[in-house]
Amino acid sequence: MAPFLLAAAAAGVLFSALAQGYANPEPCKGTSCGDGHDPALARLSDGTYVRFSTGGGGRIYNAPSLSGPWTYKCDMLPSGSRISSSGSKDLWAPDVSLVGSTYYVYYSVSDFGTQVSEIGLATSKTLECGTFTDHGSTGVSSVAGKSYNAIDPNLILVDGEYKLSFGSFWGDLFQVPMKTPPTAASGAAVALAFEPKTTHAEEGSFMILRNGYYYLFYSHGQCCGLDTSTPAAGDEYMIRVCRSLSATGPFIDEDSVSCQNGGGTIVLQSHGDVYAPGGQSVYLDPVEGSWVIIYHYFSRKKGVADADSLYSWNRLNWSNGWPSV
Repeated sequence: MAPFLLAAAAAGVLFSALAQGYANPEPCKGTSCGDGHDPALARLSDGTYVRFSTGGGGRIYNAPSLSGPWTYKCDMLPSGSRISSSGSKDLWAPDVSLVGSTYYVYYSVSDFGTQVSEIGLATSKTLECGTFTDHGSTGVSSVAGKSYNAIDPNLILVDGEYKLSFGSFWGDLFQVPMKTPPTAASGAAVALAFEPKTTHAEEGSFMILRNGYYYLFYSHGQCCGLDTSTPAAGDEYMIRVCRSLSATGPFIDEDSVSCQNGGGTIVLQSHGDVYAPGGQSVYLDPVEGSWVIIYHYFSRKKGVADADSLYSWNRLNWSNGWPSV
């Protein structure tokens, strides 16, 4: 294609994305931009970024910047979790936090479409391959008939007390207080958000504190099997947010709708070539000097099968106290 046509085409794609109010994903470099499902992020003291994602024993990738070049390093727990479950060698939705001088990586053990689920914990001082200790279950678990599904963990420190948010479908998003150090739950679960419609499609919560508000980011809609069971437009994965002055709620969206009753302000949804973004983490990046959101998505052109998920990130913009991309 002639250079001026290429430029025009690129401008058209950019205009299309901006016209819908969303920036395109930041470019990703390296050999490991795929396999991007449910990314979680840490940055070491030497500036190395460490990215975790769903699959195997918890995939680990390294890069010198948010955009890469990303390189696969190893699985966190190459032999799988010590939790006794059929899903113990296919760990989902890792979440990484620095607690004191130790990295805590929470993970999920489950089977797709069931409530037989459990949240586990591995720790490491360095996040280097071969340095992880698997502690097994945190005591946050679920079985059929429980009000929640114990997957998709996320840790936050609130006034000296650790809290773990989690949940997927069924009763949606919950939170438990954790012991100090946060190796196990120390109390009962409280509900954070609920979608009363159809399959109650909320999961993947991630909470941050900014300017006095607790922001609850989460994924809404169908995450997976998009090539074999295509959802109606708008029912695929997207990223939403609610906020509260308390980490335990009540949470509302930008229109003051309760997030216990289907509220949720859209942060990022399908646009242009980007399809079904979700599985997000939110990170205050010292290089960017701002909050960024990392997530997976699918390219309509490249494919929407589960194995086609791509990693990317965007800066979060804040207007009137609400985030956007």
